[in-house]
Amino acid sequence: MDDCNDGRPDRSRLRAELRLMLEAAERAGTLSNDRLGVVKARAASELSLAAYWDNKDELPQPLSFTIGDPAIRCRLYRGGDVDGTLLFLHGGGWMVGSLDTHDGAARALARAAGCNLLSVEYRKAPEHPFPAGLDDAERALRWVIAEGGSLGLGNRVILAGDSAGANIAAALALRARNAGIILAGQMLIYPATDLAHETASTAAFARGFFLSRATLRWYIANYLAGADPTDPEASPLLAPDLAGLCPTLLVTADHDPLRDEGRAYAARLSQAGNAVTFHEWPGTTHGFMIMAGVTPAARELIGVMGAWAREMWS
Repeated sequence: MDDCNDGRPDRSRLRAELRLMLEAAERAGTLSNDRLGVVKARAASELSLAAYWDNKDELPQPLSFTIGDPAIRCRLYRGGDVDGTLLFLHGGGWMVGSLDTHDGAARALARAAGCNLLSVEYRKAPEHPFPAGLDDAERALRWVIAEGGSLGLGNRVILAGDSAGANIAAALALRARNAGIILAGQMLIYPATDLAHETASTAAFARGFFLSRATLRWYIANYLAGADPTDPEASPLLAPDLAGLCPTLLVTADHDPLRDEGRAYAARLSQAGNAVTFHEWPGTTHGFMIMAGVTPAARELIGVMGAWAREMWS
């Protein structure tokens, strides 16, 4: 879907509640993160992203702790007694986002999957560019497998992440395969999978759909900090061999600059012989998973994620 002839984004096929949210942001003159800069973008995101959620699911008090050196902040949610662990990696362009911005979604997902969920706050760019966040995610995964039993964590692990977190999860699944670590699955929600190229959806939804092309380019430039964008650990879609990976749930939003690379990754995973469940959520934008206070689509998606995780563990 291209912009209208008058240059305004065509939001006619968006869900009404998301269209109203975007129009309100435009009227308020809300600046995008690339225009705010790192410090202000982080401060604004802590408030705005958390505010997109509605009433949080009641769970036992989450346990906060750190892993390793340098310390990785983690938060453990106990959503039920299913013998499996979700390792959750939050989105935010590798630069913003935190345990707190994704607290509502993490709670809901832990309950929907009926399991323990470990949310990981990996190091961020530009202070800690690629592959620091991925290295932290790998350390968290290895900790769950080797030491998580002390907190009752099962070592049947499903990776989960949204956006930049999904990019890290996909790269971590590749590392795990190469290291002989068996994963129960990966759930990739509107993932960034190709940091070297732009697609038709990047152009079609370049502005006016929550994540702009300008902001995306800013995120990528800061995350890579001169690293090779074709490195498969940055761009999993460009990995020469995707065979032998764990089962995958991959979800795209149909009004998202990242839509086409998500579609492409699902197709390549399937072509390589992996089990893939693919959904494209109609009428949605990037980021909708953490917007339960805005759109019912958030809890619809988390319900699907929880059911899929339970199936993988059954």
